[in-house]
Amino acid sequence: ATVITADYTSTTPAGEQEVTLTKTISGQAVSGTVTSPKIGPSAKWGSFFQRSVSIDGSLTDEYSFDIYGVDRNNIETLLFTNITQGQLDLTSVDHGKYPFLRLRMKVSDEINLTPAQLRQWTVTYDGFPEGVLSYKPEQQAEEIDKIEGEIHEAYFAFENVSDLDFSDSIAVEYRIFNHDSRTTFADTFNIKPLPAGGLADFTVFVETLKKTGLNDLNVFANPYILPEHDYNNNIIRLPDYLNVRADNINPILEVTVDGQFIMDGDIVSPSPVIIMRLKDENDVLPKKDTIGVNLYLNKKCENCEPVRISFSSPNVIWTPASENSDFTVEFRPDKLPDGIYTLRAEASDASGNPSGTEPYTVNFEVINESRITNFFPYPNPFSSRTRFVFTLTGSEIPDEIYIQIMTVNGTVVKEITMDEIGPVRIGNNKTEYAWDGRDQYGDQLANGVYLYKVKVYKDGKEMDLRPTSADRAFKHGYGKLYLLR
Repeated sequence: ATVITADYTSTTPAGEQEVTLTKTISGQAVSGTVTSPKIGPSAKWGSFFQRSVSIDGSLTDEYSFDIYGVDRNNIETLLFTNITQGQLDLTSVDHGKYPFLRLRMKVSDEINLTPAQLRQWTVTYDGFPEGVLSYKPEQQAEEIDKIEGEIHEAYFAFENVSDLDFSDSIAVEYRIFNHDSRTTFADTFNIKPLPAGGLADFTVFVETLKKTGLNDLNVFANPYILPEHDYNNNIIRLPDYLNVRADNINPILEVTVDGQFIMDGDIVSPSPVIIMRLKDENDVLPKKDTIGVNLYLNKKCENCEPVRISFSSPNVIWTPASENSDFTVEFRPDKLPDGIYTLRAEASDASGNPSGTEPYTVNFEVINESRITNFFPYPNPFSSRTRFVFTLTGSEIPDEIYIQIMTVNGTVVKEITMDEIGPVRIGNNKTEYAWDGRDQYGDQLANGVYLYKVKVYKDGKEMDLRPTSADRAFKHGYGKLYLLR
């Protein structure tokens, strides 16, 4: 209602004021429409049924029905118009093109203004199954903490809540969005077809490599592939789901030559076995490739480029890391000529962390002639025990090393054989055997100066002793020992 009154704030008395109203008054509508919700989706359309009645038995009522096809882009197309009969066959409608329908009733009564009343309208069709995706309970749903390289397992279930079977296996698409790199990783796998009322549990395995920082996880079961009644319950979005901590710890690189850690300038065999071993504390991200791994070997020279060893060479065998073993590279160069060589090695772990700021570098010398040098006791003088230190060159281990300890007048008091000396290798050696200053019978010798004589045999021939500047106290196979207590 619209109420018009006097203006009581005016100086003109209310009884003397003129009250006016200017307005257009419209009559009752003589026509109208009723529109249905969207119907479907359909695997096959059946029939349309309707029942409408007049409320006053008036012959002035007019009504009819229109049927619209709705495609997957929600665009409507008029398929049937001005339908007045109670039933219409819809099997000719292409359900692939129009998976949905919408109904519209048009009514009018210009005389009595009492339109016909819709009592029922029905569309029959074959429907589709309906699935529901769920995140399994008793799982953390945000900011799960993992180390880079670990595989995270997320558990889901997909249930067919309809009385219709899925016709084929069901695709599951998952996407991981990394906040730091602003990149998305996507993958798809399939689960078994689900009958009516069926349930499938499945696991999404999330690789954390190169996904440091926060990650969102989105999972979509049946991403618009198989026909389904509604796809809205097939999606689960988990923001800030997974926090991946970067592997920032450098690995340790070990380089051995013939099983030994060598010092700069050491002598090695002409055919050495060079092994690189990469030790990494991250046992969930083993090194599986040779990316970032380099090995160089060349004769020492000024301002020359190092020569990289190709890992495809038959002289190289590399082994990926596993649960119980380190990443290794084994290099067996062809027989090296005499000279001084520079060995250089560098490696990085699976996360790209280098083994050091600078490559490991060491120089070694190769002497092909089989000789022995620098043979002396250490310590000397000694009071309780002394070992023998010596250097072997060439490529073959002697068959026999024989040490005699004697008094200054030439009386032999102790003989030491190679079996007692212990393992021997090309290069620098220090005997496992330590002489305790006792004679052949176990009696303690007196303090004083003793001589030692060394003989080395290979293939029945005595090997030459190679003289060096360090052999001033070891000449012609003889040296001096000082026993002091």
